[in-house]
Amino acid sequence: MKIINIKVLILLIFLSGILQMDILNISWENLRIVSVVHIFTSIFLCIFYIIPFVNKHAYKYIVIKKVNSVSGWILGFVLLMIVISGVYLFFIGNKGGDIWGIISFNIHLYGSFILLIFLFSHRKKVKTNILSIAALLFTFSFLNIPLHSETKIENKLLNLKTPKNEVYHNEDWTNSTKCKSCHSEIFNQWANSNHKNLVESNPYYMVMESIAGEVEGAEFKKWCMGCHNPSALTTGLTRTSHAMDDNFLANTLFESNAQTLVKTFEKHGNTRLEEGVSCLTCHTITDAISAGNASYTLDITSRKKYPFEDDESTVGKYLGHKFINAKPNVHKDSYMKPLYKESKYCASCHDETSPTTNKQIVSTFKEWEASPYNNKEDKTKNKTCIDCHMTYLKDDKFAPLNGVSTDGGVVKKDVKVHYFAGSNHFLAGLKDKNHEDQVLQLLRTSAKLDVDIKDNQVHVGVENVGAGHHLPTGVADFRELWLDITIVDANDKIVFSSGKLDINGDLKADARPFMKVFGDKDGKAVGLLFWKYEKLLSDTRIPAKTRRVESYDLPKDLKYPLKAMVKLNFRIYPQSITSMVQKAFPELPNPPVVELEKLEQIFEK
Repeated sequence: MKIINIKVLILLIFLSGILQMDILNISWENLRIVSVVHIFTSIFLCIFYIIPFVNKHAYKYIVIKKVNSVSGWILGFVLLMIVISGVYLFFIGNKGGDIWGIISFNIHLYGSFILLIFLFSHRKKVKTNILSIAALLFTFSFLNIPLHSETKIENKLLNLKTPKNEVYHNEDWTNSTKCKSCHSEIFNQWANSNHKNLVESNPYYMVMESIAGEVEGAEFKKWCMGCHNPSALTTGLTRTSHAMDDNFLANTLFESNAQTLVKTFEKHGNTRLEEGVSCLTCHTITDAISAGNASYTLDITSRKKYPFEDDESTVGKYLGHKFINAKPNVHKDSYMKPLYKESKYCASCHDETSPTTNKQIVSTFKEWEASPYNNKEDKTKNKTCIDCHMTYLKDDKFAPLNGVSTDGGVVKKDVKVHYFAGSNHFLAGLKDKNHEDQVLQLLRTSAKLDVDIKDNQVHVGVENVGAGHHLPTGVADFRELWLDITIVDANDKIVFSSGKLDINGDLKADARPFMKVFGDKDGKAVGLLFWKYEKLLSDTRIPAKTRRVESYDLPKDLKYPLKAMVKLNFRIYPQSITSMVQKAFPELPNPPVVELEKLEQIFEK
């Protein structure tokens, strides 16, 4: 092959590479095609034309004719480095944490310009033929490929929005298992979290969704599904399905690391819908506000996909990963948005409004918004949701985790962990004790106790020192946070007691839980039917940076010294609710009572 033809082939490879530069801002659909052409054309031409030609050319002029050309040596070296760096980028990738990936990228990019300069200066006479013109036309013809557009189907999804009310197909929802291949540790954290296990492995939710449907009608379940099961809702399902292990019901209550999900994906790919809150759910939200349940906009189809990214074949999966790793910035930009660091991102589901009464049932975001932690003017005092709920804890203190979020990626000083530590340690703990420990550590940072005895009364103070919202928050009509008090006299006799459990495991009537009590229009407690809330009967919760004091009368003529033993106890669900859920899910154990804070103090008269 003539040298002019080799130059044209190298020029073709060069141009297809240059077209991938971000500065040119070529549409993603065109860029996907160009990247495939660049890689496979480069491999084919190098193996069958360029490398054989260079070997023959070098042998002829260096060995036989004894020509010592400086530009020739440089040209050969640069070509070798470009080939090696290209092989590294495709087969290993440039994930950001590998210095050789960064070096390879720069060699491949800037080396191609050097190669082109020396290529056309290596021989003085350079002729232009029709092949070079054809190469240019062939490369730039990709710029005129039309973008693919999909038909949008109108569908009302309460507050949840999709572009033009689009209804998605099962296979639009990329299974979270695919994320595991590059984000293994983050995947396992998420897999055991309450975000992942919001539906079929959460017996409380499954029972409540059924009750809501029976009381209000089947359509009402969509209100629940907006936050708990958006993948099902946006594909046209009207109720949550039970977990399946192939064609049989699966018990995922005690399952760690989403084993059934992984197994199902390996066998069926994306053809079986992943229900619940997946990786794709949170990472394709484009807007979020505090305007009721599921007040967010979800767009899972407009993101930029790499060549072979959705291919389920073995070769296709392999190539898809290689294309992503070679240039991962587009992948990262598709799944990470500035919105995700803002607290309003969480507000879309953690502020909840009744669809029947328009009353605010949950107002976690609004509580934070009114708290001292929402202080954008003083960054040392400002704390967002992720500062507490996605930061690693050690020894009951925040200890930002040094590590990587992408396997082989950049080492970060504060990896945002995906335990999503909140209050529900119980269900997460059935799957992973490390996960439960993260939640319990966070709970223990929330409150501080103090106690005093005077004027024949015991006064117990509870200060919300750590939570950026009310304590407790969320479904605070179900959460149990209360004081367990025991006072003994000089003879070690119990003279006062409050906050104990009865024989059924329920709180006795003398307990004073910090909670909300909802009532209907007539002032009658609504109980489980919390969406019927119209009147707030009581709210004894503790706002952020606020101290609440509970006072109790003591018997007269006590023998001092008195010893006060005070505990701040927490239980994720009342025993009565758990007992009800156990009728449908008998394998569900009882959630334990957790001691968040303990104080003992002796008082002299």
